[in-house]
Amino acid sequence: MKHITYILVFFLIAITACDGTNPSSDDKSTGSIGEFSDDNWWPEQPVPEGVVIAKSGNTNGEKALIASLAGLVAKAHKEGVVDELVWIESGSEYPKWYSALMNRIGAEERGEFDAMALLDRYKDQNIVEGYILYSQETDRTFRDDIDLSLTIATSYAGVKNAIIIDEALEPAIKELGYSLLLDAREISRNDYFDDLKDRKNRDLIVTMRPTQFNNIDFAIANNAMVSYGSDEVTDRMMAWVNPVSPVIGWNTGGEDVFTRMASRHGLFNTASDHANNLILLSVGADMAEYQKLNSVDPKTIDYDKEGNFHSFVMSDGDNMQWTIGNFIDNQKFWGNDSHGEYPIGFTSCPINLSLMATDVLDELSRTQPEHTTVIEYGPGGYQFPDIFGKDTDDQEAVQRLFAQKINRHMQRTGTTVLGFIGVDIRSEDAIDAYQIYAEEIENLTGMLGVQYAPYHGGQGDVIWVENKQGIEIPVVTARYSLWKDLDFDERGGNVQKVANVINSDVDGKTDVMDWTIVHAWSDFENPANRNETAGGVDPISWTIEQMNEEINIVSPDELLWRIRMKHNKEQTLDIISD
Repeated sequence: MKHITYILVFFLIAITACDGTNPSSDDKSTGSIGEFSDDNWWPEQPVPEGVVIAKSGNTNGEKALIASLAGLVAKAHKEGVVDELVWIESGSEYPKWYSALMNRIGAEERGEFDAMALLDRYKDQNIVEGYILYSQETDRTFRDDIDLSLTIATSYAGVKNAIIIDEALEPAIKELGYSLLLDAREISRNDYFDDLKDRKNRDLIVTMRPTQFNNIDFAIANNAMVSYGSDEVTDRMMAWVNPVSPVIGWNTGGEDVFTRMASRHGLFNTASDHANNLILLSVGADMAEYQKLNSVDPKTIDYDKEGNFHSFVMSDGDNMQWTIGNFIDNQKFWGNDSHGEYPIGFTSCPINLSLMATDVLDELSRTQPEHTTVIEYGPGGYQFPDIFGKDTDDQEAVQRLFAQKINRHMQRTGTTVLGFIGVDIRSEDAIDAYQIYAEEIENLTGMLGVQYAPYHGGQGDVIWVENKQGIEIPVVTARYSLWKDLDFDERGGNVQKVANVINSDVDGKTDVMDWTIVHAWSDFENPANRNETAGGVDPISWTIEQMNEEINIVSPDELLWRIRMKHNKEQTLDIISD
């Protein structure tokens, strides 16, 4: 039945797709993914009948115990041994998502427990066979002698059905009758992968800092290999993982280094190292209903309007843990008071949200202002398209498979614009990747390209690729970067500098169409009030205030349609009138 449903859904998508057109901006229909079949690159968790809440833990050892036990409960739930899951107490936006989740799935709330009470709850369920000892690392810096025993313990815990504890908890755990199954402090980092690889899930990998506990439950529940470090061991693991699989968490070292490593093996980072409760947030995602994101209706654009046109796009939206945890209500970003007063673009991760946190995606859609473009960034997760799958046996096949999966989910989330960071976004390898995106992803308005460093390294170039119907799709690179103190290039830097160069570039010209990428983590000084500093959306407002009035601020999807109209008016008119 699953495959029949999938074929029917895919057939309906195919016959209703138009060649390059978008849904109307007032089309706020409800989306439902249906059954995922092979489209889902995240492991699925059945809907539980009940949910228990675990307190967060008073010590590191308790946190490890709670997280590992939550993972074992989820594993047992998949196997039909128990009918409930564990929600680990979390701050930020998580209480809101918990309420939305419980509303959606209708599960029974079954109480709140501390670490030892939670362990006692499952003592007769044969879920826990013993314990694994680890030693807590406190230094966040990766070094040659870093203690990775928590990472190693997490890799073994699901295989051995073991909780993870430190020495301080060992007497109490022994008194309850549990025995030591493994001392992870004695296992070599170079040995544990070879020991475990034939018993682990090859459809994901977790890269987890040994000072954090966020993804322990998820790794155990899904039998994932866990690593940390951009070294030969992690590289071997990523070569072993099946292509087009997610890297859960975040890694260490240079961001470009570990993203290159994942990309070359056909994997993508999900920036989920601070994400909590992914197991429960994702339950029922296969049948969840959520409001689709909207896009501009190209028929409503006044293409005869004269002047120059500019868009601003917020960076780093592929960061899933940020989107779930502290983004929608954040006054610096989506929740900013001025959001909605002028057109803007936000990079985001709608596909991953649709698979892992549908309640968050629904909230994002329902609060989306009319002239805000939500861009599928990555796409699919943080990866470099120009080197994606380069170390696999068939790079093009891997890229096409990835693009086909992206396509199916973009149709369901309502997104029509892709954004990505590349190593060399104007290279032949990059253009080959764009061509595959154009051929495999339906209804694309266009693509926005960012160079790894500097973000505006594409210099505003527009690269044209064709979809399967021969329709030209633009890949528009950023010409400007709003990035604090970026002084080595004339088109990147602080508010006044960027506004000045934009003004200078359009002086005496008309019909100039460009966009600025805004570094999400930079704080800027307001040129109109030197005592005011802020990051996020406010610096965009300040930059617009310093720009010439004849420069029209438009949403990124409107900008892309205008670029298409200017480049190939006859073809674009045909698409719009279809």
